[in-house]
Amino acid sequence: MTRYLDTVPHPWNHAAIQTAIFKSFTDARAAIEDTDGGRLWRSLQELDESVYVLEANISDLLDEISLFADRSKNPAFWHQGDGSEAERHTLEVKRKLSNCTAALMALVDHARNFTRTSPVTSYKDEVKKHFSSVGLHDFLQCLRNYNTHWRIAQTNWTISRGREENSRQARFLVTKAELLAWGGWNAKAKDYIEGVAESVDVYEVFYIYRTHVQKFYTWHRGAVLREYNATLRPYLEYKRLYEGISKKYHWNLVISHLPKTLNPLQYLGQYLPQQAVERVLALPHQSKQQVDELIRLLDMDEFCDEALRDKVYALFGAAK
Repeated sequence: MTRYLDTVPHPWNHAAIQTAIFKSFTDARAAIEDTDGGRLWRSLQELDESVYVLEANISDLLDEISLFADRSKNPAFWHQGDGSEAERHTLEVKRKLSNCTAALMALVDHARNFTRTSPVTSYKDEVKKHFSSVGLHDFLQCLRNYNTHWRIAQTNWTISRGREENSRQARFLVTKAELLAWGGWNAKAKDYIEGVAESVDVYEVFYIYRTHVQKFYTWHRGAVLREYNATLRPYLEYKRLYEGISKKYHWNLVISHLPKTLNPLQYLGQYLPQQAVERVLALPHQSKQQVDELIRLLDMDEFCDEALRDKVYALFGAAK
């Protein structure tokens, strides 16, 4: 079945989207999402999510290592009973290390797919610039295969005194010999391993890599928004119109069924941030000025017709 918007030439205006919503709000939204800008925006959001997952996993790993240092102050931490706390934390480090390498490879694949369909200028140059630690990226990519196809990296802990009094610093190390026992490293990854003194510091390499990821993908998102502005702009305008018109219908329905005794002020915090709530409350109570500011802050000024505005005035007890 043909969707209404598919029969309307671009650009779609307020009236076209309103008619499409009236005919089928699901078809209207689907048609908007199927535009070139909609597909690009969705791909960019999915890439952002992949970056978030990797950063969150790295934070979990680094937090676990830091927690190990703090918990190790307790003598009971080292008791060799059935499943000591030290052993449990070591296993947690291994688990979270495995999660990090899996998330890293997922991001690499997502970034390649995105770049294949939506390339940006100077991409390769920026990769070299931001991932400046020679061999680190290749090492971590191969580490995922090491964990998956060989064995989970055997980490050894070391604890040293921190700079502050009574503080400790934990490091989980994977020895060079342990890593090189596997023959699946590519040339750059192997060179990276050969370049370390005796061991790879798990905390250090993932801390550095997270910094690279944050800086590069901040640049990349900005580059995409700049170079594909002409593609994204129509979609984001259609999306804005769709959401505004849909909210108008929603609020019309909701307000029509609210009890007349309801105090709308008690719900402001559900729809506005604190600063915006304060701006509304700073205006004369039960005034049209207060209601008009509320409508503006809800980004509904363009979509709130006279009939709906009168309903909101009545809800807030604004003077006629």
